[in-house]
Amino acid sequence: MPNEQDNGARKALRSCSRALWLIPLIAALVVLIALPGPDRATAQEVSIKVLVNDDPISDYDIDQRERFLALTTQEQPSPDLKKKATDMLIDERLQMQEARKSGITPDDDDLNRILNDMAQRNNLSVDGLATALGKGGVNIKTLKDRIRAQLAWQGVVRQKFRHDINVGDADVDKALAEAGTNGGQEGGTATSALQLKQVKFELPANADDKTIASRLAAAEALRARFDNCANVNDLAKGVEGASVKTLTDQQPTSLAQPARLLVMSAKVGQMTPPTLVQSAVEVYAVCGKRTVVGDSKLREETERKLMNQEMMIRAERLLRDLRQDAFIEYR
Repeated sequence: MPNEQDNGARKALRSCSRALWLIPLIAALVVLIALPGPDRATAQEVSIKVLVNDDPISDYDIDQRERFLALTTQEQPSPDLKKKATDMLIDERLQMQEARKSGITPDDDDLNRILNDMAQRNNLSVDGLATALGKGGVNIKTLKDRIRAQLAWQGVVRQKFRHDINVGDADVDKALAEAGTNGGQEGGTATSALQLKQVKFELPANADDKTIASRLAAAEALRARFDNCANVNDLAKGVEGASVKTLTDQQPTSLAQPARLLVMSAKVGQMTPPTLVQSAVEVYAVCGKRTVVGDSKLREETERKLMNQEMMIRAERLLRDLRQDAFIEYR
């Protein structure tokens, strides 16, 4: 019959596991830690069970991850759970390999922050969390490895896709309508949504005054030839250092001054005068403006949620491709 201390431990640590995801989407991983069962973590010879592009996974790694999953999901150890643990480790090896290729290293401060948050949610210190995991035969390194892989993967996904994902007001309106809310439109505040084309003339590092002047002149020449948003890309072709980026439903507050003031002062169909930023000269073609009424916080939260969902879809596709291309040897 369990004693009062065991009952207290169960009560303090009874919480469910949550998946880590992209910052600012990373959530604290709250671990369900069971009371110790039969100890399978006895001393034994470690052998390699899987090679992932020559990156080894040992039987000890698999055993630890299976135990961790048993604690967090309340599943009993089984061949299916062992396979789930193995597949998870293979994915994490691929994620860490891709992070290294991209020059991404998980930040220890982020790792420690997540561990501290987990411990606090369970009314424990990090040492106490390690002890509680140990009672279930799980080394806290197993948890740290899991978090570290998630942080690294988050960095990879953000680096690869953050500039490719655009969520517009129409997407937000649709999501709010499907959720049964009008976004707080009645009595809400009005904000502007801008459709812009940004033309950036890159400056080399330590550019001299002559180079800066030539970029400003190129920007002015392009502005003089501008007559509508449809021909911006054609105007920028062949211009040294020039690139065009479409900004859909851009919030004015996301633009730095003086570009923000110039854009808000310009009429639709006009191009702003050139502005000099840290490493480029920029002009903006104003292709459209509209007023959005609603709860700005709710809309921003919905926009982040939609972006997160799209990020997760891209991440799943990328991981699937990495797995298809990987050399995975089972021993």
